[in-house]
Amino acid sequence: MVGVGVLLSDDDAATTVQRAVLAEKVGFDTVFVGHHRFTPGFGHTIHPLPLLAAVAARTERIRLATSIYLLPLSHPLDVAEEVASLDVLSGGRVIFGPGVGYRPYEYEAMGVSFRRRGAIMSEALQILEGVWRSERFSFDGEFFSFQELTLTPRSAQDRIPVWVGANTLPAMERAARLADGWIVGFSDRLPSLVPQLEHYRAHTDEHGRSSTVALMRLVGLGATRTEVEDSWLPAIYQMLRSYARVEAPSDRGDRTESKLKAANRGEVSLAELGSDMLVAGEPDDVIAGFLRSVAETQCEHIVVCTGGMPTAQFLEIFGREVFPALR
Repeated sequence: MVGVGVLLSDDDAATTVQRAVLAEKVGFDTVFVGHHRFTPGFGHTIHPLPLLAAVAARTERIRLATSIYLLPLSHPLDVAEEVASLDVLSGGRVIFGPGVGYRPYEYEAMGVSFRRRGAIMSEALQILEGVWRSERFSFDGEFFSFQELTLTPRSAQDRIPVWVGANTLPAMERAARLADGWIVGFSDRLPSLVPQLEHYRAHTDEHGRSSTVALMRLVGLGATRTEVEDSWLPAIYQMLRSYARVEAPSDRGDRTESKLKAANRGEVSLAELGSDMLVAGEPDDVIAGFLRSVAETQCEHIVVCTGGMPTAQFLEIFGREVFPALR
């Protein structure tokens, strides 16, 4: 059975916790929260680990995940200790989703090389696995070095899953070598994604790693397509434009982008946009989009992204109308 998670915006901690509690109630398997630094007004302003600790205190079953945590901007031993602590507090419900990010100013502020962030990430992933799995662990690298450390506390899980967010070929190959899964961003189109997944899975086989795929999709859900076209679709286009302003990697310039511009002007319907990136419309449309995504990618997890904080109504409709078909 495919797992289903939901990405929560975290500008308002109280609302985030409330939505996480509701997500558990209606049947979601995982809640994801993001991480950015020094970016007011763009979401993800509350640190993800204490936020997930607050969620852990109010929930019992739902898994707690980051997507993504900017791992190269913190010392990996600090991160290892904090994530293991969250795993203990939650009774073993953590999925750690790190990534390198794409905003140079976050690195400049911390005095960390943006150009070397991939190499830093590789060492950090090795350290996380080493200190989580070994009673005593040493490391001697270019960026980090220490001898015979024992991390406390020990995690509640035998192995905290690490799903790396990756948008480039080197990052995806790093995930295949050093992690347990790949969080696929919502801008990846299904036709171009399938051969990437084949490459990723072959790479994980080569390195003897797990190959969990968590596929993030932009999801709009309403009682009618017209409702979604009028309220959700223009907001999604504006969100994608905001990503472009902060230099996020994207597929801008392709046919989907031109269609989104037309949609923002009210010239294109959801049916014409298709479901290879957006999964939107009435419940039957969303179900069909998810089933297509799973069939084409063979993913193990779907991550629902609404473009902001999902409303209580969205979560309730999803639980009532969409989950029965997916389960």
